[in-house]
Amino acid sequence: MGKAVVKLNIQTYAVEEYVIEVPCKKDDVDEIIIARAWTKLKEDEGGSLPYGHRTADILNRTD
Repeated sequence: MGKAVVKLNIQTYAVEEYVIEVPCKKDDVDEIIIARAWTKLKEDEGGSLPYGHRTADILNRTD
């Protein structure tokens, strides 16, 4: 199992950026990896995230 590094942005009044590392398989599509990253961030932040426009980019992926 590999790992993926994902950069998550939440556009509130201030731009909040997070970089999360999540496990991934070689054949996982990008949407699954990004969904895992949002889930992990939500858990890390205590169960809730601020409102705002959200974007995500996969920075690095290893198999």
